[in-house]
Amino acid sequence: MVFDVSEESTLVVTISPPEKLDKTTVVRGLSCEWRGQTTEYEGQPVLVIENKHCRAVVAYQGAQVLEFQRRGHAPLLWLSEASNFLPKRAIRGGIPLCFPWFGQHPTDPSILSHGFVRNLPWTLYHVTEDDSGHVLTFTFRDNEETRAIWPHAFNAMLEIRLGQSLELKFSVANVDKKPFDFTFAFHSYFAVDQITQTKVVGLENTPFFDQLAPEKGFHQLERFPIEFHAETDRIYQRATGEYQIVQEHSKQRALIDAPDCSSAIVWNPWIEKTARLGDMDKDAWQNMLCVECGKVGAEVVTLGVSKVVSFTLTLASSFPEESLI
Repeated sequence: MVFDVSEESTLVVTISPPEKLDKTTVVRGLSCEWRGQTTEYEGQPVLVIENKHCRAVVAYQGAQVLEFQRRGHAPLLWLSEASNFLPKRAIRGGIPLCFPWFGQHPTDPSILSHGFVRNLPWTLYHVTEDDSGHVLTFTFRDNEETRAIWPHAFNAMLEIRLGQSLELKFSVANVDKKPFDFTFAFHSYFAVDQITQTKVVGLENTPFFDQLAPEKGFHQLERFPIEFHAETDRIYQRATGEYQIVQEHSKQRALIDAPDCSSAIVWNPWIEKTARLGDMDKDAWQNMLCVECGKVGAEVVTLGVSKVVSFTLTLASSFPEESLI
């Protein structure tokens, strides 16, 4: 499969139907001809990227980063060994992109949670490579299937930078004839050594909504770094977008920077909920943690006609003696 890119990629583009994937994807762009390995991950077509800084695996479905590992470091992301890799089924792990709604559908609970873009194939539009690593650009636009459950015309782009850090830039353009509202989240799953020896720093003095005790509303305040001793499912608003996941055993930290995202979600299913989930091994709760960034709940985004909005997320792994992102 060959993509010929004659000029810099733009957000509003005409996208042909996805082509059948070959074993090798060749992208000819402005600065290079790049050959990346297109293979299958449990039946899902993916790109495997390796450079001097990192190794990463990215699925065409959802443009979802499944794996990212900086050289000399442990894997940053967690991917369930029991995940269902069937087409149009959510993949448990990595960084699913939830759009155009987060959580339950706002008006019809029978419609799938977390939107539809994570369950559908995206188009690989542009690839560049330089000394800092690779940049993959994926695009998605509305179609008959999406308009049946969300009647709006839009173009979306996800730019993925793979180097010493992992950087995502999600952009949405309103190409409809009227404004629309949406919520979204980078639903990041992080790998941890042991959840009971893990802390999240950066949400101190931030009000949160406990989804396990909804009657309390947003009247609770996080006063200390978050520790984990039971199932946790909290939504934070008016958050700073800067957090660290600190692990006592390995001392490796996950560094999170999402300056455009005023919502944060912290989730670990613990023992009983994990046992009810069909795409997680029974002990997997011990080695994963979701710290998600986005605009959810009351933080609804209203996008005007012909307007574009972008959100960025930067993730990195670091040890105490290393400089931060």
